[in-house]
Amino acid sequence: MQQVSIKGQINKELDILPANLQRKVLDYVTRLSHAAPPKRKDGEKLAKLAGLISHEEAEELTEIINANCEQIDNEW
Repeated sequence: MQQVSIKGQINKELDILPANLQRKVLDYVTRLSHAAPPKRKDGEKLAKLAGLISHEEAEELTEIINANCEQIDNEW
């Protein structure tokens, strides 16, 4: 059994439709693409940061954060 991609299935169905209905499909897909959240590449950005600080530096930062950030300062 041949597996057809979603794009392939959509194109196959579009070929059958008259131009006015193809325009409606295009308008609908355009609205969907604008409503979808943008593709993020945070993983790639995060991977570039790997290794910038040593294990010892990371432990030191953790200790500083734990010692100083778990307190409530009422000097607002």
